[in-house]
Amino acid sequence: MKFYSHMASLKWPASFQGKIFLVCFVSTHIPLLSLLAFFAVRSEVGGSLPVLAIATLATLLGTGLAFVAMAAMMEPIRRSSLALSDYLERGDFPDLPTGYGDEAGLLMTNVQRAVATIDRQVGRLADVALTDDMTGARNRRWLNAYGIPMFEDYKKAGKSFGLLVIDLDKFKAINDTHGHTVGDQVILATADIIRANIRETDHLVRTGGDEFCVLMPSAGGSDVALAAERLRKAAGQSLRGIGLDQTVTVSIGAANLHRQDSGFLDTYRRADAYLYKAKQDGRNMAAVAS
Repeated sequence: MKFYSHMASLKWPASFQGKIFLVCFVSTHIPLLSLLAFFAVRSEVGGSLPVLAIATLATLLGTGLAFVAMAAMMEPIRRSSLALSDYLERGDFPDLPTGYGDEAGLLMTNVQRAVATIDRQVGRLADVALTDDMTGARNRRWLNAYGIPMFEDYKKAGKSFGLLVIDLDKFKAINDTHGHTVGDQVILATADIIRANIRETDHLVRTGGDEFCVLMPSAGGSDVALAAERLRKAAGQSLRGIGLDQTVTVSIGAANLHRQDSGFLDTYRRADAYLYKAKQDGRNMAAVAS
């Protein structure tokens, strides 16, 4: 590494390829310079001009060919470096050839394999970080990173967007009476019921202990109202079969994106206010904001 370190410290040429060219240039011209020095010392330059001309021409031609060949041989290193840079800066997945067995070919193969492995691991970690570990629903981190920006994109485009805010009724009493293990079963069952009764394009998010919300891209007012009532009925029927001696229900507040909404929080607060209204009106209700 000492020679490389010394060469790397040179300000010119700046590139790695240029430094290799410099080494090749110097090394290929040493024979020519030695020949010139030999004839100069013996004062025989004049009579040897044809020989010197041929040697010089051959050396320059060989140097040019060496430069071209070296540039071509450096291509795997250049591609590998660019592939790593593009992946780190923009997330572009490389497409490097992997059929070569020499050191440069193995470099491309290993870069391709390493990026593929890292990409898979990062994807898995990102999915874990954005998923509620109990229910498999999306979590608040996903809502902030992806859900709200998606909502804002729909708002800017003037498209419709619906939101459901869902809360289990008297959940504290279930925990106090039956314990947290049963409470967790109720939450799991609720998440499954919601998933089974929303569209594939909708997004289920667990926002708190027994609180969920559903983001409904492109959903109009009637879509949101129908989804809220369908979920309320499904929860009331399905949550009876988990071994409790009481009926478990949910209350739902629903709202649509309005033009005057400044952002996601305005729509969410309106849906949450109607959830509170559903609770106040006796629970096991779906209240839809006008």
